Amino acid sequence: MKSICGVRLIQRDGILENAWITFENGEISDVGEGAAPLCADSIDGENLYLAPGFIDMHVHGGNGADFLDGTAEAWLAAADFHLSRGTTALCPTFASTTYERMARLLDLWPEVRRRSRARLLPVHLEGPHLAATKAGAQDPRLLRAPADSDIAWLLDNKARISQMTIAPELPNAPAAIEVLSKAGIVMSAGHSEATEREMGGARGVAKVTHLYNAMTYAAKEGLFRRAGLVEYALAEESLACELIADGFHVTPILMKLAYRAKGPSKMALVSDALAGAGLPLGSEFMLGTLACRVAEGVCTLLDGSALSGSATTLIDQVRVVTGSVGVPLWDAVTMAAYTPARILGIHDRYGTLQPRKAADFVLFDDDFEVRAVWVDGQLSCRIPGGRVVHRTEV
Repeated sequence: MKSICGVRLIQRDGILENAWITFENGEISDVGEGAAPLCADSIDGENLYLAPGFIDMHVHGGNGADFLDGTAEAWLAAADFHLSRGTTALCPTFASTTYERMARLLDLWPEVRRRSRARLLPVHLEGPHLAATKAGAQDPRLLRAPADSDIAWLLDNKARISQMTIAPELPNAPAAIEVLSKAGIVMSAGHSEATEREMGGARGVAKVTHLYNAMTYAAKEGLFRRAGLVEYALAEESLACELIADGFHVTPILMKLAYRAKGPSKMALVSDALAGAGLPLGSEFMLGTLACRVAEGVCTLLDGSALSGSATTLIDQVRVVTGSVGVPLWDAVTMAAYTPARILGIHDRYGTLQPRKAADFVLFDDDFEVRAVWVDGQLSCRIPGGRVVHRTEV
C-alpha cells in the first residue's frame, strides 16, 4: 500500500487539513486527518493541495497538437500536455468535420486509449449539426441539419462517443436528440439560435456547451420578451452547463451569475483548449480548416474576427474562478472533477477522493502550479522543480 501524507485534501464540502490518503492496485483505500497509517511507500505532500484528477469534457488539443490532426502522435501529445496540468481524464473533442473524417478519427481512439498515460474517454463531437449564424470558429461550410443516415451512423458508433453538441432548432434535430440521448450519448445544446420555445421541445438535452458563447440571449419578439438559450440554461434545473472560465470567454460577473444559478454540481469547467494552448504568444495553428493564432490569454481566428477557443487548462480555470469570482476552492475543484464525472455517468469511479474510487490525483501549490499527477495510483507526471519526497516507512 502507498500513501500521500501531510496534504490539504480537497473534498466536495471542504478541505481536510494535515490529511493523508492511502491507495493500492489503482484504487483509493482510505483518507483521513492527522497521523497517516504506516505504508511501504509514503510521499510527503509538504502541505500542498491534493485534489481528484481533473476531467476535461471539452478539449480540442494542446501544445501544437489537435485531435483532428488524425495521428496517434498528435493525440498523445495533446493528452500529455493536459496531464502535466493535472487533467487525468479527457474527452477528445472534434470541431465540425465530415462523417468520413470522423470515422477515421474514431478508429484511432481504441489504440491511443491503450497507449495514453491520461485517460482518453469517449469523444465529444462538437458539430457538424450547428447553426451557421452561430458558427464562431466552426467552418460554416461544414454545418448542416442532421439526416436520418447521420443518426444511424451515430447509433452504430455510440460506444466511442460520450457527447454531441447540436443546435436544437435545426430540422430533424429534436428527433436526433431524443434518439441519441436514449442511446446513452450526452446531448448538449450549443452553437445555436434556440430560444426557450425550441429548448422546451428538445427532449433529451442534458447540458449546454460553453455557456454564454455562440448562443442566444433574451430578446423581444413583437411586444414581448422571450428567453434565449442562456437564460433557459440558467433557469432550467435539469440542465448542466459547461463554462470556459479563462477570464476572456466569460467575464467574472457572468461567471458569478452562472455559479449562483447552477451551483457547483451543475457547472462543469471545460478548457475548450486548442492546439495553441501551451504555445508562445503569436503562434499560428489550425482548427480544422480554419487558421488561428495565440493571442494574449486566448486563441482567435487568424484575422482576429472571433475567439476560436481557449489557451488554458483546467488548473488555470480553477485559479480564475477562485480568484476572480470568489468561488471556494472545493467548489472550483468540484466543477473541474466531480461534475464532469457526474454528467458523463462515471462519478462512481472518478471525481472525488473517496475509498474504492480510482487513485487519480493532482498535487498543486498555493499559486496553482502543478507539482505531480497520479493516474491509477502511478506517478504519471512530476513537474521539473516540484519536489515529491518518498519515505520508506516499513
